[in-house]
Amino acid sequence: MHEHCSEYPYSGTGSDPWLVLRTRSRHEKVVESSLEQKQITAYLPKTRVINVKDGRKRVSEMPLFPGYVFVRPRADQYEGIRFIRGSCGLVFADAKPATLPDKDLEAVKLLVDSGATLTVDSDLVVGKRVRITGGPFAGVEGELVSMKNQDLLSINVEMVGSCVRVEVDHEMVAAL
Repeated sequence: MHEHCSEYPYSGTGSDPWLVLRTRSRHEKVVESSLEQKQITAYLPKTRVINVKDGRKRVSEMPLFPGYVFVRPRADQYEGIRFIRGSCGLVFADAKPATLPDKDLEAVKLLVDSGATLTVDSDLVVGKRVRITGGPFAGVEGELVSMKNQDLLSINVEMVGSCVRVEVDHEMVAAL
């Protein structure tokens, strides 16, 4: 079902806002293509993924944020985004379509264009409570402080009335 807001979220700052459009599972490219056919500005950040099957490596592009496409409709195109094949409607915040600041979208574009290996883990966010699930600290809970890279996380653990920072492998941490 499409969520709808008849009021166009135009800020009046001179440029149309970027909105977040939800998609059906694995329909991101279809939605992007449909938006382009309607001449609605869309951005689907993709990352390269290496798959190994039968001993052969295959590189494919996958959406960086599965289930989402960023869209920038003009005021006269706003109603048209309700009828995009594969779309599930806009993401809303406070009863209005959620907008994405230009600087945030430019940062995503910069990361994608860098060619670096990118992954998104929405469960592990700095500041969130986590539990260590393996190794000598299994069962210990703490706050995720930083993510040094994909394999190493830094966690503050409260022990004996003070905080101790411990670094653990990504696979040994689960969000609470």
